[in-house]
Amino acid sequence: PLTGPLALQGTSIHQGIELAIEERNARGGVDGRSIALLSRDDEGRPERALAAAEELTGRRGAVALVGGYVDSLVGPIAEVADRARVPYLATASLDERLTGRGNRYFFRISSLSSYVRVTTGITLDTLKADNVAILYSHTPGASQLARRQKEALEKAGVRVSVYEPFAPGLSDFTPFLVRIREQGAQVLLSDTFFADHLLLVRQMAQAGITVRAFLGAFGMEFPGVIRELGPSSEGLYGTTAWQPGVNPGAQDAESRAFIDAYTKRFGGAPVPLSMHGYAAARALLAALEASARGGRPVTGEALRDALAAADVTTPLGRVKFDNKGDPLYYERVVVQIQNGRHVVVYPKNRATAPIQLPAR
Repeated sequence: PLTGPLALQGTSIHQGIELAIEERNARGGVDGRSIALLSRDDEGRPERALAAAEELTGRRGAVALVGGYVDSLVGPIAEVADRARVPYLATASLDERLTGRGNRYFFRISSLSSYVRVTTGITLDTLKADNVAILYSHTPGASQLARRQKEALEKAGVRVSVYEPFAPGLSDFTPFLVRIREQGAQVLLSDTFFADHLLLVRQMAQAGITVRAFLGAFGMEFPGVIRELGPSSEGLYGTTAWQPGVNPGAQDAESRAFIDAYTKRFGGAPVPLSMHGYAAARALLAALEASARGGRPVTGEALRDALAAADVTTPLGRVKFDNKGDPLYYERVVVQIQNGRHVVVYPKNRATAPIQLPAR
């Protein structure tokens, strides 16, 4: 999605993909051939995603598909890829059903389990909550995340006092927030996206509703949260897999090189989704290289097999897939906004700063 409500996320992913392909072409491409990137805007609409995938795999003869944001858009693309026998590597996908349907041509670099692990882990281990509210966007990945969180928390003896879905783009969260106050929830898990988080935080402040912790699953790691909310962003939590100056991980030098190259190319620092696009494109390029090196066609089944066998180290981490197309090594951490910047606070062995709880 390069236009519409998800344009920020889609553009961030697209720029990461562009950079990876431009870097490879500058080094001679694959097997002496340049890689051509054909981009289509799905506008955040499933029917447009479907039409774009059909055009690219059919009339345009694309050998692979890469990209996509949210599973309501990724799902239709995956179906086209399966029918066309063209590998598709999704950059932002969580719906567990997509890798449970036997689609041999579908792969992704993100997974739901890491989100569940860190969001419930900090709630239980660090925040010590016994009463939690969960609000979730009515999209496949967010709905599954909320269900898995609820199951894990209730299994640990935590009461989930508010558990409510809502349509993306809701303009008034007041009824939900009143319920959260009435039920005495200590932690709010917000399984939704950037704009919804901002609105939730603002409406909580307007209504005088406070919780021990507000943890947003998707988009709270964006620098725009701090710019938009200012001092009101202090103490908020999010999750991230990679972020400039926050969680470079073992690939520190390569992260810095990526940040420098991205900033020079696009005039601003990358966000986490930029790295998702970059890492996905790097894995796909490695598969193209392996297929060409082995003398096999860089299309169809041969390219699918090469992608299934790919094992690539990127600043995002190690990218390798299980037999269903899910990533084996995808990990996220919890970040908190402290003094106007994101810092890692969970898990403990990855933390760069102690957690700051609100004064009582």
